[in-house]
Amino acid sequence: MPSITILLQKPDGKTQTLVIASENQLEGESLQSLALNEGIRIGGACGGIGLCTTCRVTVLEGAENLPRLTREEKDFRARNLLKENERLACQCAPTSDVTILVEP
Repeated sequence: MPSITILLQKPDGKTQTLVIASENQLEGESLQSLALNEGIRIGGACGGIGLCTTCRVTVLEGAENLPRLTREEKDFRARNLLKENERLACQCAPTSDVTILVEP
């Protein structure tokens, strides 16, 4: 069964690990939406439409299981606001296992 592993880095430096695992949940759902369904808020100042970078996450494993960069993500990368291993959680829906880091 596919799973999304979320490492939540706390302000004190400690990390909490949460795993979301369900085939039904993965169908077209963004990382942000999947997390929110589990009570985990990942940014969202723009309402999940890709206009800000408050939902930026670091992809640790499974980048190949995410869709190609959106136009918004490419724009943020061009302006050095999104690093090579970072994605906007609102803009990518995983198709299989992914591990992400969410920093405060």
